[in-house]
Amino acid sequence: MKKTKNIIIALIVAIIIIVSTIGIIVYKNINDISYELEKIEKYSYFKLYQNQKYGVIDERGNILVQAEYEVINIPNPTKDVFICYYDYNETTGEYKTKVLNSRNEEILTQFEQVLPLMCEESTSNIPFEKSVLQYKEKEKYGIIDFTGKKITKPIYEEIESLKYREGSLIVKQEGKFGVININGKQILKTQYDNIQSDEYYTEANDYREAGFIVQNKTEEGYRYGYIDKNGKEILQISYNEINRITDIKNDKNIYLLASKNGKYGILKNKHTIIPHSYEEIEYNKNNELFIVERNSKQGVISLEGKEILKVEYDYVLCTGNRITTKKGETIETYNNKGEKQNPKYDNSIETQNENYIITIDNEDNFGVVNKEGKTVINNKYQYIEYAFEDYFIVTENGKVGVIGVNKGVAIDFKYDIIQKVKDKNVLQAIISNTNTIEMYNNKIEKQTSIKDAILYTENNYIKLISKKDMKYLDNDGNLVSNEKLLTDSTIFAYSKDDKWGFIDKNNNIIVEPKYDIVTEFNQYGYAGIKKDNRWGVINENGEIIVEPSYKIDWNEPDFIGKYCKLNFGYGFEYYTDELTN
Repeated sequence: MKKTKNIIIALIVAIIIIVSTIGIIVYKNINDISYELEKIEKYSYFKLYQNQKYGVIDERGNILVQAEYEVINIPNPTKDVFICYYDYNETTGEYKTKVLNSRNEEILTQFEQVLPLMCEESTSNIPFEKSVLQYKEKEKYGIIDFTGKKITKPIYEEIESLKYREGSLIVKQEGKFGVININGKQILKTQYDNIQSDEYYTEANDYREAGFIVQNKTEEGYRYGYIDKNGKEILQISYNEINRITDIKNDKNIYLLASKNGKYGILKNKHTIIPHSYEEIEYNKNNELFIVERNSKQGVISLEGKEILKVEYDYVLCTGNRITTKKGETIETYNNKGEKQNPKYDNSIETQNENYIITIDNEDNFGVVNKEGKTVINNKYQYIEYAFEDYFIVTENGKVGVIGVNKGVAIDFKYDIIQKVKDKNVLQAIISNTNTIEMYNNKIEKQTSIKDAILYTENNYIKLISKKDMKYLDNDGNLVSNEKLLTDSTIFAYSKDDKWGFIDKNNNIIVEPKYDIVTEFNQYGYAGIKKDNRWGVINENGEIIVEPSYKIDWNEPDFIGKYCKLNFGYGFEYYTDELTN
């Protein structure tokens, strides 16, 4: 009997554990609002423009849909789903649509209408949601995937992509707004008058860590609240205004500038770190300090909410690692901890190199001191900017050069502009009157000089292109061959006797050097060839697709078959062969 009882108890415990486990799994599945955004590296389909109408071509330049539509949208250029607009009425603004595939067949006809979802302020080059489409049934809307499978029922009055948060969709029900994701999972209930992204962005995560600022109309007027990226309420709808301080790059903590009854405060997540008692609060990202103002007086508060300087100054200015204050006729200087300083210089600017600080004296002359406070570049220059290692870009008498600490003048003061190429220890020096670019490597050695050129940067190289020349440099600024950098290519542009052609990896000539300039082959196997100020197209087999006849003003046109790409930015691009005039 006792043994039977123990068995029954054990079974009950096991059942409870199983049910609990299932419950946890179901809970996790129900509340999983994460989603992945599709990454697209190579397109299969492109918009065609001819005779003021639009069609579709493939990656070989074959026409799939004739150019006979007012507009065509390709929401995902790897999928053969093309939204075609026709019979546009200029008076009413109405139009008809249909969806075609790569065989020019009408698809998704089971729906009253299918439209793409415009994705504003996306970091992608494609201005649409790439995984879902909007469909219409009985005057209501839902979302489907590109095969026509329903992700949501048609239960919404409106659907649109949320600006600054690709993959999140604002939906409207009974006059109220909520948010779902591209998997159809609800993030915010439809209970708000307005929803917007807080616009938080980092290079690592794009806008994926952004939360939501929500708004409702109350008896006292419009009020705002804040909800994090997971749909968790951080601030109730009770504030006159809410803005996220997006300059504070911290994915774990959310800093919010919020006002109540006309007074501003700062909240870190749910906790108030600066009370709502100020007329104005300004965040200084260089010093990571808040300048606060009350009754026309200013003070300084730290990122943790600690008072650095009392609210008693006529103005406060944060520059470099220094705080300058004015009270009446008295001007004083403090460090970022609020400790009074007696500086030798009027101002100082920290550099990316902890060993050096740029200084500015009372006559606005720039110099540099080391971390021991010893002057390493005298204060006699109009401007100084840190370059890299021990080098500084320096302006003297309106001309720009480079000085190395303990090395003296490394680049003579003969340029109008010298600037560091972003994310690379390479300097670009410009002489304006001749429109000449000269490139210096990380050892401040001149590598090349080229006139009327445009500079492009990629992850692993820099490219300079002019009407007659093309140069490549690695990330240290050293001249390198295109064969070394373009590892995915098998055919390369090369020059001989000021003429250009193509060779393969073994230096076998594929196309004789007879052109004024050429482009490299793109990932679709086409390159541009220029002769007598006209462009043509060649394929990777060395076959001429179009003899040089196109009149194109830019230095590096891009081709698919006989069609040239026209790019208007923000993903609005098309291909055309109407370039002969």
